[in-house]
Amino acid sequence: MIRVDHFRKTFRTGFRRKRSVAARDISFEVVRGEVFGFLGPNGAGKTTTIKALLNLIRADGGSLTLVGHDVRSMAWRSAVGYMPEHPNFYDYLTGFEVVVWFGRLAGLSRHEAEQQARKNLERVGLAHACDRRLRGYSKGMLQRAGLAQALMGSPQLLVLDEPMTGLDPIGRRDMRDLILALRDEGCTIFYSTHILSDVEMTCDRVSIIHQGVTQRTGRLSEFLSETEKVSVVVRPSPASGATLVERYALSEMPDGTWARDFEDIDRARAFVTEASALGMDLLRFEPRRETLEAIFMRALGTDSGEKAFFAPDRKEARSATKL
Repeated sequence: MIRVDHFRKTFRTGFRRKRSVAARDISFEVVRGEVFGFLGPNGAGKTTTIKALLNLIRADGGSLTLVGHDVRSMAWRSAVGYMPEHPNFYDYLTGFEVVVWFGRLAGLSRHEAEQQARKNLERVGLAHACDRRLRGYSKGMLQRAGLAQALMGSPQLLVLDEPMTGLDPIGRRDMRDLILALRDEGCTIFYSTHILSDVEMTCDRVSIIHQGVTQRTGRLSEFLSETEKVSVVVRPSPASGATLVERYALSEMPDGTWARDFEDIDRARAFVTEASALGMDLLRFEPRRETLEAIFMRALGTDSGEKAFFAPDRKEARSATKL
């Protein structure tokens, strides 16, 4: 459904036309029927990549395809729905009017557009406000309206830029539930975000980017099944040797047991074998699984994430983030 190979994009900004690299080397592939999370801190290149996919900006290098077509051909338009991070609608229109208008732009007849608009507004929880002018909508309601218009024409692929932005906890839950329901109906969903908890609850695969470069791509289940550490606790025996304690740098606990967290599972197993030979009782051998946050921070090359989120020299050009 989506294929991005070595995408690059540079902008020139300011009076001196200073060079700003938004995407250095981004590659990933989205297959039919999955929910794909596009992760990265602010300024990583997520919105720039999405705009290049939708042919709103031109790539400087690499190739991008949507539903089997080069993005420059525009042959993909009827198969793709798009929700921008900051929907910028005509606020004098009602929610119903603006969604119908997008349906007409998608090639639907007026009757079809009106039918789908009512259905989609109900799906996103705006049936009660469909006749209200958009200037009276909250931020979260505008996000819902943005999703309703993206669903017009029943697209095969949804491209959502930060869809959870501005939503309260109930709104985020409803958005997650709708994303999963759309996937079950056969729709492919690609969305950018930096909210890791939403990714863990919705995504089949993810790609992590940082400073315009793809750091890691794969199935979320495989990421989370990786072992970070192994916690081992043993009860000493009369034959326990000081050499074993020193060699493995064991820590004595208040209850008299010895413990250590091993980063290498093979070394943990070797210790257990030696400890058992000395008559020690194994009380715990517990692999600790990676969290998505730990994987994300390691991909960014930081423990705290502070540099990754606030490095000013890596932010996308302001012109690239405006609609």
